[in-house]
Amino acid sequence: MCVNMKTIVFITIVTIVLNLCSLTRCGRVKRVVGAMDVDCGTQPRVSSLRSLKSLRHSCGATLLTEHFAITAAHCVEKDEDQYLELNNYCVKDNEVPPKAEVLEVITNPLYDPITRAHDVALLRIALHLSDITWLNSSLLPTSSFGISGECTIFGYGYSDVDTQVSSERLLAGSLRIVSLDRCAAALGPRVAPRHDGGMLCALGDRVDACQGDSGSPLICSGVIEGISSYGMSCAVPGLPGVYTSIGPHLPWIRQVIQNE
Repeated sequence: MCVNMKTIVFITIVTIVLNLCSLTRCGRVKRVVGAMDVDCGTQPRVSSLRSLKSLRHSCGATLLTEHFAITAAHCVEKDEDQYLELNNYCVKDNEVPPKAEVLEVITNPLYDPITRAHDVALLRIALHLSDITWLNSSLLPTSSFGISGECTIFGYGYSDVDTQVSSERLLAGSLRIVSLDRCAAALGPRVAPRHDGGMLCALGDRVDACQGDSGSPLICSGVIEGISSYGMSCAVPGLPGVYTSIGPHLPWIRQVIQNE
């Protein structure tokens, strides 16, 4: 079959665009698709990671202790001048949400920015609050074994993709864990995570994480089991989203926290 150069160039461009979309959540979807608003104080640990320069929301993050938060490594690989805004912490109408300074970014040593394997980072923070009793309980799982069943994704993703304005209110949606084999069959071998990449996949019924939700937590049975990493567009039926799995990274997380 004869193929001219224009056809080859067109196919190459389309392939590049599709690959970029798979890693940046391209598409016209605005936020945690199919989400419900979360009442203030329900998940006060889920915070908005923001730039000190623009003050704009970029990713999600979750407080693990008064000294550490967790997010996706790709959220902090370029801009370390960031802070956390605790938008789901209940305040009065005339008050602003509490903030936490990001003092240090600690990226997992296995993180691969190309494949997004081991996409996790810890943030050493300074939280200026007198009452931190709500951080006494652990949000980390006790086991690194595989998980299954229903989970909830939380996030502050864009409420309007045209103006790129993120949601000031925390949003949530229900997902279910799917196997890596099923994930590979749906996303294809170039997009789906490898079995040794420390990742997992989750799928919802027209519910998905989207732009601005990277780094946000996937919570299952009251503990954080995943961190939103990437996907192929947003809320496309049958296409799972990819999350960093907390289980395989538990030893590293505990080591960093305990060395504080």
